[in-house]
Formats: sequence, C-alpha cells, structure tokens
Amino acid sequence: MPELSQPKFEQPIIEKDIERISKEIWEQRKIMPDKKISEREIVRSVIGAQIQAAKPAPLKGNSALPKYLEGESLEIKTKVEELVAVAFQKGLDFSINEAKKFGPFILDALHDALTSKVYDELKNKGKLK
Repeated sequence: MPELSQPKFEQPIIEKDIERISKEIWEQRKIMPDKKISEREIVRSVIGAQIQAAKPAPLKGNSALPKYLEGESLEIKTKVEELVAVAFQKGLDFSINEAKKFGPFILDALHDALTSKVYDELKNKGKLK
C-alpha cells in the first residue's frame, strides 16, 4: 500500500473545526478548572461527542466490536485513512457523515485517528499548552 502523505490543516473548513474545538476546550477548562484532564483527552472527548451524535442506534444482539483496527483488513485500514484525509479536505462533519455509511466500527476507528491528528495540530498552532 502506498503511504499517504500527511494532510495539512490549511483548508478553511478544517480551520473552522479547529477553532470550534479550541473554544470547546476552553469551555471545558472553565467548567472543570480543577480537574486533571489532559488536553488530549479533552480533544478526544470533543470529537467523540460529535461522532457519538452521528452513530446509528445499535441493533439488538450486536456483539462488542474488536479493538480498533487490530488485525483488520487492508481495506478497512485504507478506508479509515481515506476518511482522515477527507476530514482535512472537507471538514470533520463531512468526514463523519461519510464514515456513518460504513457503520460504528469505522466511526470508532476514525475517532481514534482524528483525535491524535487534531490534538497534534492544536499543539502545533499554539492552541494548547
């Protein structure tokens, strides 16, 4: 599989998402100033809330999903990488809506992948300590 280039956060749509997430982080800090929650965990929580809102209701009798992407097919890993790239090109909302089409496993995998990338970008832009 060819290695995907690291997406850049220069597109206006993702910039709006970064600003929104940054504001939500400040709001969380105001609400819980004494909590010892890492900024990475707040980013994870903010993106997680957005993904949770997009998840379809689970069907009765579904078993728990396996850990994210461990031992999964190249097709699944490629799909998640594509969705991450889409987030940088067209924004989080668009990427999440695309991921919904593939079910909750892909949404969860996208959540994990985006958490790290968005956290790193917030740090690089000086939005986090």
